[in-house]
Order: sequence, then structure tokens, then C-alpha cells
Amino acid sequence: MRKLMYLFILGVMCFFTLEGCEKDGPKTQHNREEVVMRRIGHDILLSSNDSISLVRPIIQEGDKYRIQFESSFSFLPDDLVKTIDTIVKAALPYDNYLVRVEDCESNEVVYSYEYSQELDNLSPFPNVLVPCRTREQPEACYEIVIQFIAKEETMSLNLLLYPFLVILFLSIGLFVYLKNKRTKNVEGIKIGSYLYNQKKMTLTLVNSTIELTSKESELLNLLYESVNDTVDRDTILNRVWGDEGDYVGRTLDVYVSKLRKKLENDSSIQLKNIRGIGYKLIVEA
Repeated sequence: MRKLMYLFILGVMCFFTLEGCEKDGPKTQHNREEVVMRRIGHDILLSSNDSISLVRPIIQEGDKYRIQFESSFSFLPDDLVKTIDTIVKAALPYDNYLVRVEDCESNEVVYSYEYSQELDNLSPFPNVLVPCRTREQPEACYEIVIQFIAKEETMSLNLLLYPFLVILFLSIGLFVYLKNKRTKNVEGIKIGSYLYNQKKMTLTLVNSTIELTSKESELLNLLYESVNDTVDRDTILNRVWGDEGDYVGRTLDVYVSKLRKKLENDSSIQLKNIRGIGYKLIVEA
């Protein structure tokens, strides 16, 4: 029971650790993304020969980031694409995103493109969905909106994966505990006031040791595996005697009587005959 408690406590600690990471992770990632967005804005201004104007505060809109600028500028789509893609690929883990350039006054989309790692790998032409790469856009007030398509999917996967790992860990721990409970160690297990050692085939009560035959030991072990539950005769015969002829049916009753006698010094233990069904080892708590 102590091992199971250790495993349970460790699993709970693991769960809250992962949950804490899940809470801190998005915040850290968001801060990093804001820095990257600001770097993109800075490099876009530099590419338009503007090293003085400021990039205004980055606005997050769900899974989108809006980059605003203090001054108007013109841009060549090819330079814009190279700037954004180079920075995103180097700093963020996203393989699929949309980029829109909107007019500040009309809110119309004056330019847009999509980057997809799959398309990039399959196509001989990088950024296959990038239009009008060499057509320069006139100087105006622009805002750039970047949407990371894979962001929500990745977060949802993490939210599902962490609890699953914790449940799996606890299930393995429970399985190991139950298996070890049924596998008796060298020193033996407590059955009432007796210490039963399956390997040595002995019952120890205080300073007295009672030896068991191999069949008596197998019978006691089987009944203890289902302690306080009835084990039917067929199960006992198959597990302890196997295919040894019809006479074992009568032999079973004899071995039960012998085993009952060896356990008689503890009144909290009963080896009860369930008429027409089988036998039950009763150990009072």
C-alpha cells in the first residue's frame, strides 16, 4: 500500500508540474512572439530605409498578431516575405501561417500570402502561395497581421497529452503494485497471525514453524489470492493438481482438512466449505 501511495503522490506532483508548465508555457511563448513581431516590424521599416520611425505596441487578437507602425512606408512583397519568413523560421516553431497587409484607413487587405512547410517541401518554388512578389506597393499607412494556424492545434494536443501521461503513469504504478501484492517476497506475507513463506513452504506463528507440503502450499497460495472470496472446486483442481485423474476430487477435501488444522491456532482464520461450489479462506481484519 505504501508503494502505491508513493506512486500516487508522484503522479499528482507530475500532473501539477505539467499543469504549471501548461500555464506558464503560453505566457512565455506569447512574450516571445511579441518580441519576434516587434523585430519583424523593425526590419520591415529598415528595408524601406526608415531607421527613425517607431513600431507601435503589438496587438494580439486570438491567434493573430497585429503590427502597427508610426509612419507610412512602401514595400516590395518579395522583401516583406523574406523578412517575415526568415525571422519566424529562426525564432518560432510554426510551420503554417498567414500574413495580411491591411490599409490603416480602409482596413482593406492590400497584400497577403500563406506560408506552409508542406507546400514548401513539395514545391520546387519556395512559398508557392506568395503572389505579386516583385510588384512594389505604394507608400501608405499599413498594418501587418500574422496568424499562426498551427498554434491552437499544438496547445490542444498538449492539454490532452499531459493528463493522458499522468493517467498512464498511475495505471502502470497500480498494475505493478497489484502484481507485487500477489507475488510473495522471501520473508513471506501475513495471514492473520501467521507468516506464510511460499518459497520455504512454511507457516510461522510466534516462534513455531509449521512445514507445508507442496500441494498444501499451492492450495493456500491460491485461496489467499482470493481471500474472503469463494474459489470453486474446478479452479482449485486445475490450478493445484492439473490433470491427475478423478481421485483428486476426494484428495482436495483431505488437503483442505490438513490445511485447516495447521491454521487452527488463529481463530480469525477460517477455511470454509461452500457446499456445492468450493472453498473460501476467511481472514478477519
